[in-house]
Amino acid sequence: MTNRRPAARRSNRLPLWVARPVVAWAIYDVASSTYAALVPTFFGVVFLAAHAGDPAIAQARWGGIAAVSLLVAGLLAPVVGAWSDRRGRWFGPVAAATTLCIAATLAMPGVAGQALALAALFFVAQVSQILAAAVYDSLLVRVTSSRHVGRVSGFGWACGFVGGIASLAAALVLMRGTPDDAQAALLPYAFLVAGLLYALFAVPGLAGLRGLVPASSSNAAAPASLADALRGVATTLRRWREQREPFRFLLAYYLFNDVLVTLVFFIAIVLRARFGLTVEGLLWLALLYHVVALPATLAFGLVADHWGQRRTIYLQVAILGAAIALLALGSGAGVPVAVIVLLGLVYGSLQAVCRSTLALLVDEHRSAEIFGFNAMAGRVSAAIGPMLFGTVAATTGSQSFALLSLLPFLLAGAWVLGAVRIPEAEAASGTPDREPG
Repeated sequence: MTNRRPAARRSNRLPLWVARPVVAWAIYDVASSTYAALVPTFFGVVFLAAHAGDPAIAQARWGGIAAVSLLVAGLLAPVVGAWSDRRGRWFGPVAAATTLCIAATLAMPGVAGQALALAALFFVAQVSQILAAAVYDSLLVRVTSSRHVGRVSGFGWACGFVGGIASLAAALVLMRGTPDDAQAALLPYAFLVAGLLYALFAVPGLAGLRGLVPASSSNAAAPASLADALRGVATTLRRWREQREPFRFLLAYYLFNDVLVTLVFFIAIVLRARFGLTVEGLLWLALLYHVVALPATLAFGLVADHWGQRRTIYLQVAILGAAIALLALGSGAGVPVAVIVLLGLVYGSLQAVCRSTLALLVDEHRSAEIFGFNAMAGRVSAAIGPMLFGTVAATTGSQSFALLSLLPFLLAGAWVLGAVRIPEAEAASGTPDREPG
């Protein structure tokens, strides 16, 4: 007993970035981002190249595949989160989901050119990655105190960009010297490299976090079945007034994330259609995004801690709106670069600040369940977003109009956010109000 307490005090005096749980948590963000940076954004290009027939039908089917995968993941995320909370365990679900995502990604080159098989593997990989990320996000309140969640969340996102840069760099090496019309066929092999990188970083990240949630957690007194988890989720919905602020914030996040995820699945298509970019050109822009986003996410994490979560989110939403307007209405060779720089400033950092804001609002003992609802809100909205974007573009014949139709979602989200009571005073002032478990 006496040997453990001084060690804990010495650990608390270490600089924030070298605390072992924070570093391990960030390493897993690197791992997850090797997949997230490349596969969701560029899989549509692969699917359209493998799909025979009308490109418009192929694009519509791609939107449907993306929507269904996100919807299924969104519905499962709170169940898995509640199951983790009630058993007091997180390692098994995250490790299993991570393994499934890696396996599906590694298998993609073996079915290159087969649209149906590729779609099935993407579905498995996407659902698994989202489920792993949902439980992983809930560990934020365990690796640091509430006064540091902004900078730690930003640190994790910024480190994650390193994984994205590695995946994109590998893809660019594969594309070098390849004719423009043959580049899409090489993307599945870039996905394979992303899967290998995912495994490489996930192992030390998960190993460093294993045992973080104590087995003696008050919620782990008795093992829970999935049926118990479902009943817990249903109870949470019935008693939403007891978690009024987290649920109100999730509504705002739902609206913001509808825009963010729609951009993930359609920005490559829009840039190719409006500005004639090649796959290699898109990869260079994606790399530029990561180079900008890494320091921006770190900076916005500090801004959120010192300036407040709400005002930081308002600034980020304004920049995001400007990027969308420029993408919809701008013309000229410099527009794609300007849009990507603006998105790099806020795309990842907005999600990081939202993640830390939710961490400030939730009850620590129900964090995995509430973060599961966070994933559900985001993915359900994402299921609507791609379909809505495609419908507006098809109906009006204008991708620009479809892009502009995203702006009301940002305005509505900002309005909802204004009604959320966020404990910003404690977070911004540095007053310790809750230490990590």
